[in-house]
Amino acid sequence: MKLKDLASDRFRWLALVVLALSLAIVIIDNSVLNVAVPYIIRDLKTSLSSMEWVISGYALIIATLLITVGRLGDIYGRKKIFLFGLVFFAIGSFIASIAPNVGVLFFGEAFVEAIGASMMLTSSLSLIVTEFRGRERAIAFGVWGSVAGAAAALGPLLGGYFTSYYSWRWSLRINVVVALITILGSIFIKEAKGEQEKHFDFQGMFLSGAGLFSLVFSLIEGQKYGWFYVKDVFKIDGWQWPLAHISVIPFTFLASAILLIGFLLWEYKLEKAGRVPLMRPSIFKNISFSVGIITVVIIGLGQFGIFFVMPIYLQNVLGLDAFHTGLLFLIAALTMFVVGPITGFIASRINPKWIVTSGMFIVAAGALVLRNALAADATGWTLAPGLFIFGVGTAMASAQLTNIVLSSVPQKLSGEASAINATARQVGTSIGIAIIGMVLAGAITTGVQDNVKNDPKLPAPVKTKVIESAGSTSIESGQLNQAEQKAPAAITDAVKSDVENAIVEASKQAISVAVIFVALGGAVSIFTKRPGSEKS
Repeated sequence: MKLKDLASDRFRWLALVVLALSLAIVIIDNSVLNVAVPYIIRDLKTSLSSMEWVISGYALIIATLLITVGRLGDIYGRKKIFLFGLVFFAIGSFIASIAPNVGVLFFGEAFVEAIGASMMLTSSLSLIVTEFRGRERAIAFGVWGSVAGAAAALGPLLGGYFTSYYSWRWSLRINVVVALITILGSIFIKEAKGEQEKHFDFQGMFLSGAGLFSLVFSLIEGQKYGWFYVKDVFKIDGWQWPLAHISVIPFTFLASAILLIGFLLWEYKLEKAGRVPLMRPSIFKNISFSVGIITVVIIGLGQFGIFFVMPIYLQNVLGLDAFHTGLLFLIAALTMFVVGPITGFIASRINPKWIVTSGMFIVAAGALVLRNALAADATGWTLAPGLFIFGVGTAMASAQLTNIVLSSVPQKLSGEASAINATARQVGTSIGIAIIGMVLAGAITTGVQDNVKNDPKLPAPVKTKVIESAGSTSIESGQLNQAEQKAPAAITDAVKSDVENAIVEASKQAISVAVIFVALGGAVSIFTKRPGSEKS
């Protein structure tokens, strides 16, 4: 048998395994370093703000490039772009794993690796659309979704394990091994292209890239620098933001609006002239596609915000370490892994939109159960039901929503549609974390102030000191500063209890916001149509 014969219809399920594996390492890498931040800061002798740039830079570069690499796949071949992505990802992971300082870590993780991740994300989705049709496509996306959901929950577990028992560097080195295995497995994947016009829209690339970078930067960094008034001064390479009172964030939001509107106008002009733009505005005339993309954004708003809230609660109230936090998330991960393929089989027989809608409301129900289980004395057993229900709903909603979105457009536009879908998810996640993070931080500050003020166990000087420090990083993370730690045990315990109770109530408020977003997404998803019922 020749190698080219392996990339045939008989082996497309093996191709799915390879594509799912590539998706898993991208998603795992997105969260694996979060639990290792304190260790990396000590090892590389760097600062928290530098590490924030590494983590947020990864998301920024991915969001910036998704639409561009989607078009490159249409022109030069989606398998080629997928393989280039794997190579970039492996090289970036290796560079980051041997980094002697934070600059090299940023280059490997947030630049080289992120370029590879953006190539893999869009190409893997469009290749699935090419490989599978009809009922089989629903099953394939069920498998894809189960892997995506499980990987999101497995990231903190793997990161915690390697960091706790070996080194944070092995969290990255394992990517190199998996990427090499995936490259070898790519022999089962068939090449696919979109429209063959070789003209590349460089103006659109600049406008979309700069606009998305500005938007995602604003959403990620708004909490740090201040949404309007200066909370922290923006600095880069010796230069700092010149305005003393107004934050850089309103200006980056304005820049993103101007650039993205300019991008849409330019793309409309190209399409009207009969050229092939980076992204056709006419694709949004497809109602099912447009409603699906709106739902993708809303899912990102709520679903991933819960993953943001829970580690703060688990580590700072229940006292779990990074590994055991990931271990608890394994409940949701295993549930997604099992339920995803099952929903794929069901979706091959009924309209997938009802699976998406049901899944969204099940996610909301799971989040509510989880919210009500939060307490200062909660255990894994009391939190498990909510995580299980949340996992069931996520497995149902995520994969089949992607199926609906990508199946609603012609196959020749699958690269473009995949890029838009991935961008929408990235932007929705960034908005969700920004909003939910703001709610969480504000509620912790207010809760600490109220709890301490009304605590009869605390003397007035201690109350004043804690209230003044409320809102600081140490209070928001549930840690006591050195002064409180040296106080008598009764006072230390009382302050600790007040802070933990504030985090519990703040976590409940933040999850409530997530529930509203997810339920809204469920309502919007009702207006999507059966895959294949409408083509643009």
